[in-house]
Amino acid sequence: MTDEREEVRSRIDIVNLVSQDGIRLKKVGKNYTGLCPFHADKRPSFYVMPDSGRYKCFSCGEAGDVFTFVMKRRSLDFPEALRLLAKEAGITLASRGAPAPNRQIHETAMEEALAFFREQFGRSSQAQEYCARRDIDAETLDRWEIGYAPDVGEALAAHLKRKGLPLVECKALFLIDQDPSGGYFDKFRGRLMFPIRDERGQLVAFGGRLLGDGHPKYINSSDTPLYRKSRVLYGLNRARERVMKERKAVLVEGYLDVIACHRADVGGAVASLGTSLSDEHAKLLKRWCDEVAVLYDSDAAGQKAAQRAVEMLEAEGVRVRVALMPPGDDPDTLLRTAGPEAVRKAVDAGLTPTAYRMQAVEKRLGPEQEEFWSEAVSILADARTEPEVLSHVDRLSAVFPGTRDLSDAKRILLRQVAKARKSRREHPEDERPQVVFEHKTLRGSLATHEIVVFSAFLSESFRRFGWLYARAPQLFETGIGQALSQAIIAAFPEPPVGSPATWIHRIEDESLRQALSDLLLDFRAENISETVLADAVTGLKNRKDERDLQEQKRSGVDRNEIFKRLKDRKPDPRIKKEDDDFF
Repeated sequence: MTDEREEVRSRIDIVNLVSQDGIRLKKVGKNYTGLCPFHADKRPSFYVMPDSGRYKCFSCGEAGDVFTFVMKRRSLDFPEALRLLAKEAGITLASRGAPAPNRQIHETAMEEALAFFREQFGRSSQAQEYCARRDIDAETLDRWEIGYAPDVGEALAAHLKRKGLPLVECKALFLIDQDPSGGYFDKFRGRLMFPIRDERGQLVAFGGRLLGDGHPKYINSSDTPLYRKSRVLYGLNRARERVMKERKAVLVEGYLDVIACHRADVGGAVASLGTSLSDEHAKLLKRWCDEVAVLYDSDAAGQKAAQRAVEMLEAEGVRVRVALMPPGDDPDTLLRTAGPEAVRKAVDAGLTPTAYRMQAVEKRLGPEQEEFWSEAVSILADARTEPEVLSHVDRLSAVFPGTRDLSDAKRILLRQVAKARKSRREHPEDERPQVVFEHKTLRGSLATHEIVVFSAFLSESFRRFGWLYARAPQLFETGIGQALSQAIIAAFPEPPVGSPATWIHRIEDESLRQALSDLLLDFRAENISETVLADAVTGLKNRKDERDLQEQKRSGVDRNEIFKRLKDRKPDPRIKKEDDDFF
């Protein structure tokens, strides 16, 4: 697969790939720049670098190569991105060319089931009357592919069997089940059917709502070979473009809520399916947007679910607003009773997590209770911005017990918030690992002489000597310089040939690949000469001698012995004498 991957990479022009995705690029020198597709960019901060075959946004930090770009823009995993780009490049993949036979069967079975449910809807007056009562018009029915599962024990099973599909595989898809005698029967009966597509539009599951009274009201597909409910958000395939453009999403609770929001022109609405928001859902939303409005019911269950969603999204660094519905309403009922504008206003009226939590406390407790103040201080200690803390402190100081002086009340509250924050810093609930290198600081962490050596390695004219000295990690004084040197030793036993775009991917660590790519962004061939490179290597050697001298002083070695050791120092065995003499 490695050879296939390199062949695909070599055939795909990253500038064309990015441009085909609707991003307008302008040539600046040898690179291209434009508005970043991964955040709400207002001034061009996104660079595409043909020399390295990579891109980087110097605002949000998104970076990668042709595979990364396709994976992030279309939310694909690597094998899917490889297949897509191979097809575009006209390459037949030996290892991953076609879906497995079982997957083909599964996809066919799902499409046959959808066709069956759609046909049955046209035959069911009960399903049609139900949708009419809910003001679901014909356009909405077609757009969302709503169907009906007849209340017959084995109607779908018989249909799938007639189509020649193995029922054991259909059972694995949660379409049918098997009784003790070995016969097959339908999982969905007497239900309005909602097809579930992943963000790419692939049909992966179904949800069914009971038309009459009974329990359970909803049945959703369990995890199958095509579907993981913790990884799919209903409606994201239709919301994706809107979410990407505005960098905002709206999270609601169910199928009809998603549909109602889209009908009200809240086109970024999505929902989790038969489960509360998961870590994977939050990560998925983070890939597509920067802000999420949580629009849940205002009952106790809705508030609890909203609080969990806030925690999950904030943990991923997503900005959150909580927009609870009016009592007794959901987006579907609100659309029918008050119209589209009321749905849009409910979304726009969302509160920050701090304001939402404070509102919940103030509904439950009064300022005369000690518990009220302990919870309020705890909430304010978690607030993301100081202006929001000050806003709540100003408001709460008017009802603070024990003093009528507003200034004293504010000072006391702010002191308590600061104390709570200090306590959390000193006793954190969980230790998070430190990130050793961050994309935005890699290039700035290299010393000037190190930049020259690695830039020479990237230059075809000076690559041999850049490669020789880049492979001497003891010369480098910064951690990133030493890490780059070790990576080059591992990836390049011989100097690479040709443009960096054809070989930079052989550096295994993504952060280190990006460091070299950043150097290419600023690299100018005329800035490298024999003199400049020789001065840089001499400077690195002198700095190494200084470090050795200081280390030996700390070790208590006699001064004369130090100079004797430096004089008798053996050359690096990896560097030929004739190459070292060049400098």
